[in-house]
Amino acid sequence: MKWLQKVYELCFPLPSVCPICMTRQERLEVCDDCRAEALRKRSLYGQCQRCHSFGIASDGCANCRSWPQYLVGNVSVWPYQDGWQQAIVDFKFRNMPWLASALAVETAAYLPQGYDLLIPVPLHKNRLRERGYNQSALLAEALAEQRGLSWQNALQRVRDTPHQIGLSREQRLQNLTGAFHLAPKADVQGKHIIVVDDVFTSGATLLHCAQTLYRYGAKSVLGFTLASGQGRF
Repeated sequence: MKWLQKVYELCFPLPSVCPICMTRQERLEVCDDCRAEALRKRSLYGQCQRCHSFGIASDGCANCRSWPQYLVGNVSVWPYQDGWQQAIVDFKFRNMPWLASALAVETAAYLPQGYDLLIPVPLHKNRLRERGYNQSALLAEALAEQRGLSWQNALQRVRDTPHQIGLSREQRLQNLTGAFHLAPKADVQGKHIIVVDDVFTSGATLLHCAQTLYRYGAKSVLGFTLASGQGRF
């Protein structure tokens, strides 16, 4: 509830820092220097035009060349390195859910127009209980608020799969087979959907989410992630 959030922020004010370099700011926000550095790296590394993997100059790389047409692509804002990587790790694993608002403010402008609904990548109930929150859901909610869009937890993770870290692309795809179902009462029929996650690596998670949504009638699916973990950096 919004009023509870306001009370919490009054009692425990957010740090007035840049979440990337941790320098003091007037409020919690990405500083001009970190924003400029991110833009420089986006230009320097280049990105696949479809999946936004860094370090690839093509219209479709080995990551996304075999994706079905209904999976339009993926948008990744930053390369997953340095302070950007640390901020995402803090947000995801180190009990800093309040970073969602600052990260959403910085990345919302990259959300394409023409989509009906934001859907976060879900956590299995065991992982959610362990972590205490789903960082992708917090990010989807904050992005939706920034852009005036709708969002909902329309996907469920029904298998408690092992972490994807360290697995090959083929192992990641196999690991997630049958992991996602449509949530009860969710309606994605005919909708153009953006699936929200924190980091894009092989695209296995996005592909399985898109397959589930398409099976239940989604018209098209696009991924949106804070960063890409692929590339030559």
